[in-house]
Amino acid sequence: MNNYFYSEHQQYLYDTIKELQGKGLGYRKISNWFNERNIKTPRGSEFKGNYVFSILKKGKIREERVNRESEWKIHSVKIVFC
Repeated sequence: MNNYFYSEHQQYLYDTIKELQGKGLGYRKISNWFNERNIKTPRGSEFKGNYVFSILKKGKIREERVNRESEWKIHSVKIVFC
């Protein structure tokens, strides 16, 4: 995935959350996993379940936006010389 506008730490968190969730861990267990390893949020706080949810949600939105094909349509064009 393109890391456009994501720091390495943010990308690591998002990828790790996706991996752990794929293994069946919930938000609280994922936050505990980070805290046990002394891994902080992008703002330097300890993890909570809602932080994990937020990172995952925003990461999915970002993935969709980055990977979306742009479709351009030009409708009526009018050029007026004065």
